[in-house]
Amino acid sequence: MNNNLKFEPLYPDVLGAITGGTRINMDQLQVALGVFPQRTYLNQPVEMILILQNMVDETMQVKVGVQLPSEDKKGQPVVMDTPRKTLTLSLKPGEVGVLRTPIVPRPPTAAGTKFPVRVAVRFRTAKPGKVIRPPAGGAPPSILSVSSFKLQVLRDVPFSAHTWNQSTDIITSYFDIAPKIMPDLNTELKPQYESLWTHEDMAEERELVNSKVEDARRVSNGLTRSSVYLPFLAAIEERFANRDLPLHPGEAKAIAKMMTYTLDEGMELEPGFNMEESRWFQTLCQVLAHDESVEDWDKGTLAVRYLFEAVLFDSILLGFGVAQPKISENLGNDAEKISYANRILAWYAGQGQADLSYAYLPLVMGGIIINQFATVKSENPWIMLAELQEALKGRSKLFTGEAITIFKLTKTLLAGAEDSLRRSRIPRP
Repeated sequence: MNNNLKFEPLYPDVLGAITGGTRINMDQLQVALGVFPQRTYLNQPVEMILILQNMVDETMQVKVGVQLPSEDKKGQPVVMDTPRKTLTLSLKPGEVGVLRTPIVPRPPTAAGTKFPVRVAVRFRTAKPGKVIRPPAGGAPPSILSVSSFKLQVLRDVPFSAHTWNQSTDIITSYFDIAPKIMPDLNTELKPQYESLWTHEDMAEERELVNSKVEDARRVSNGLTRSSVYLPFLAAIEERFANRDLPLHPGEAKAIAKMMTYTLDEGMELEPGFNMEESRWFQTLCQVLAHDESVEDWDKGTLAVRYLFEAVLFDSILLGFGVAQPKISENLGNDAEKISYANRILAWYAGQGQADLSYAYLPLVMGGIIINQFATVKSENPWIMLAELQEALKGRSKLFTGEAITIFKLTKTLLAGAEDSLRRSRIPRP
């Protein structure tokens, strides 16, 4: 292994490894809520299960408020016992844990469905802290502080991401009460908190990840345009639309090409970049440390499932790199570009509003520049440029304020790309 490698993987996504990706983003904290079992009897408990994932390298004070219904849908009284309505926890830097609180429905509560359990979560840190996990997911952990049996029990919980009144810090889950009264067990109700992963685990995590560098190099040879372009294109169309930014065909193709170029050869060809120092390569090492069998997966499936967000981050930085020499505008220094990339990833993870600039600067712009060299087999490079011209006609009125500059730059890059195809004597389809 290259001893000079700047190998500093991000902290693993423990919450996602449990919930399958379900999460509520609160900037520095991520949570997921579930109730298990989802059906019970009077005098029999269910558990409110709250996963908490500290996203920063600072200690975090978390206050959890449990809100239970006092009447049902028909206005009849509802009685539920729980040990405490408010709980306060302290999470270490990067810590992930699970809070369990029993809830027992009592007579005269009537049987029914979808009794809501609302949980209000507030948190604070002494200092803002550095973000140490990617906001939309990332690599799963190689090690955990709990047994595989406990982990499977948690994975069996149906976690939800329902918010109340569009408030991201009030989460709701539901359970049903069957028409039967069981004997009162008279057991003491106690909340329980268990740590699943702490920053102390990162040393072992890093050692395991470093041991997979050679394996990752081998796997990276299969991450080519023929294996990842079409899976990326389908994922981009779906995921951007899910975040309220539906794309025109040419826009989606340009972003897919920029991401494909980033995986295939771009990090080695473009000056100032290095594949093994990229976020996607280090994420791949983490994934292989978690599960060696991933090496045998279909490469497109691997790229979309585990590497998408890391490649998106690297593609933004690489996109700036390929775009800057082609335009007169100063696109900012390294710190500004990284900050912008993090803002796009935060939006992708569910924070903030969609902005058309996120698609164009620099992803679509970069895709235009590398289009001729990253075209997949049987696709004529003129097609994407024609589709982008059509997209810009429809988008022209949506670029306002400072974004007008992005619109003009894109038009200029399109004209230059078309001129390059003509000089290369590539015929139109």
